[in-house]
Amino acid sequence: MKFSLTQFLAFPRLSALVLASFLTLALSNCQKKGDDAAPTPTPPAVQLTNDAKLGSFLTDGQGNTLYYFTLDVSGSNNCGAAACAAQWPVFYEPTITVGAGLNAADFTTGKTAGGQNQTLYKGWPLYYYAAPSGSQNVREQPGQTQGNGIGNVWYVVRPDYTVMVAMGTVVDKATNKTSTKSYLIDPQGRTLYTFSMDAAHPTTQPTNCTGGCVDAWPIFYQADLKVPSCLKASDFGTITRTDGPNGSTRLQTTYKGHPLYYFVADNGVRAKVEGEGGDWAVAMP
Repeated sequence: MKFSLTQFLAFPRLSALVLASFLTLALSNCQKKGDDAAPTPTPPAVQLTNDAKLGSFLTDGQGNTLYYFTLDVSGSNNCGAAACAAQWPVFYEPTITVGAGLNAADFTTGKTAGGQNQTLYKGWPLYYYAAPSGSQNVREQPGQTQGNGIGNVWYVVRPDYTVMVAMGTVVDKATNKTSTKSYLIDPQGRTLYTFSMDAAHPTTQPTNCTGGCVDAWPIFYQADLKVPSCLKASDFGTITRTDGPNGSTRLQTTYKGHPLYYFVADNGVRAKVEGEGGDWAVAMP
């Protein structure tokens, strides 16, 4: 038996029941579709951005570039002056979540001289860049890297640097004179040195510092050089030494032809410079 619309509407109670069932089914389907829709993921507090020229470097969750300051090699913020702080606002996240290629354990929290919290990466305080514009400073847009290389002291932060540049106070123990210098460090902030005998006798570099000398001045070697934009990877090379374990050969990294060394008295401490003076000098870019 078939009902016409007129006949169907003649039974109001039946019509109401059918309509209610239809609405319930429709709402159920809508709810199911809403539940199936994937929520928008929250971006990590820090992530990596790739650039053809600068490599892979740190940004915040919105893609704003993060920078390090070479004077901060000790781990303390040295951008406390008002003009510096305005141009380089601190980056801080109370809870660090990270994107692929980063380790949350590498991030810690420090404080500026004024007591402001600041996030550190591998001991380096992190900053944004805000270019001076008239009477104010304007933060750069996500994806921009205009702050890189400013003053030869500000650089993007790469997780794979194998040589970095620091700036600090250096005492020449031969003359007792103090000066502020830029010098090369390894990724842990340990100072790298050069030996004047290597410059005086370049053809015998592998044997200019051996035995007790190399015990006090261990060699530095990195197979794959990743450096800030102020340095050229092509300026680094290697020499082959014959004083490895059991008379084996081993490699040593050079910078502009000068072999690079650590100094035992620095004791592996970040930003410590004990070897400047006499035949030894910090390796300068």
